[in-house]
Amino acid sequence: MINQLEKVSPRSYVISLENRKRRGAGCERPAEILKAARELFLEHGVEKVTTRQIAARVGISQTALYVYFCTKEQMLDSLAKEAERGLADAVDAVVREGRKEVEPADQLRAILGVFMRYWLSHSDDFRIVYMRRALRGCPSTDDGSLELCRNLLGRLVEAAEKASKAGQLRFPCSAEKIALSMWAMVSGPVALRLAYPELPWPPEDKHVETTLDMIFHGCDLRPVARKVAAGLALEVVA
Repeated sequence: MINQLEKVSPRSYVISLENRKRRGAGCERPAEILKAARELFLEHGVEKVTTRQIAARVGISQTALYVYFCTKEQMLDSLAKEAERGLADAVDAVVREGRKEVEPADQLRAILGVFMRYWLSHSDDFRIVYMRRALRGCPSTDDGSLELCRNLLGRLVEAAEKASKAGQLRFPCSAEKIALSMWAMVSGPVALRLAYPELPWPPEDKHVETTLDMIFHGCDLRPVARKVAAGLALEVVA
């Protein structure tokens, strides 16, 4: 069977008045290009998509596309930035809410919950953000996405530092390492859930809360059992 992409002829785009932007509306073209690129990347993988095919889906020439983006890697980075900005906005909303006398550990938990819930509800964006290095064939020189990533990490580090200073987190490592580990703990379940949807996963909200419980309380009952046993012993002595 002939691959659908192979059917896209170099001349399959149509240059017509229908595809020409009205005066003053040229600013809409980058968004149209990114939308087409996003669809094709997710359908076929970045490696199998060409800029000519992206231009064809938009309905413009390849030359016209180059006015806005020189490479598909630039498009991929732009898509990743858009997704990370959406997550950053959601995190900022939780941080603002956290200023209203919320316990530091509860705020950290809320931020981690936003990370996990956001990506579960934006699964395609998750693939673009966290898999873009593997999806593209060559590295990009644009470090804008990395800067956004560091900003998100900074929010987690700040929350972890506050919780540690309040005596609500006790780990023998820096707040940055705590934040990175927690980030990995909420991202891993999302990646596995997206990669293997046929597994018997719990409902999304339950999955988020269970993951957060395990991060903050652990699943080892032995410390709890020891505390219970110690309490019973004290009662017997008394």
